[in-house]
Amino acid sequence: MRKPDTKTAIVYYSKSGHSRRAAELLADLLDADLHQLKTTRYHTPILGYLRAGLDSLRLAKPSLAHPLPDLKRYDALVICGPIWTSYPAAPLRSYFQQVQHLPVTLGLLLTCGDHSPPEKAYILVEQELDHPLAVKAAIANDREMTTEEQRIFADFAATLHKVTEQE
Repeated sequence: MRKPDTKTAIVYYSKSGHSRRAAELLADLLDADLHQLKTTRYHTPILGYLRAGLDSLRLAKPSLAHPLPDLKRYDALVICGPIWTSYPAAPLRSYFQQVQHLPVTLGLLLTCGDHSPPEKAYILVEQELDHPLAVKAAIANDREMTTEEQRIFADFAATLHKVTEQE
């Protein structure tokens, strides 16, 4: 069981709803506070999708709506969002550049299509944050509401709890 004073934040970005759903499920498991990242760059359906792909390939960092969440009172942070063209979604990368305080324990949960393996995204996140990830996982969008998804989320939550207990 987690120390009673341990606080976890989940910061997420979701364009299509897969990452929002994942963040909400994980927040329930971790008793975590949710903070959504927002940008207007990808709102239009077809143009937004094309911009997202191009921005991902260019490693662009779009403007985010402010204020960003203050993480000073948290012991753990989970970042949740999609993989776009093998990289974390562009709004996540904008957040990495702007985040002011990182808790000791970091986790990363990515959503993706089967064509986007997460390994390159894991490496990029650790490099951009200059901080190791204590726990990382990816869930394919077509595995939502399956026993595999339940196992991935349960394992993620258990590992994060274990790491925060040791901190």
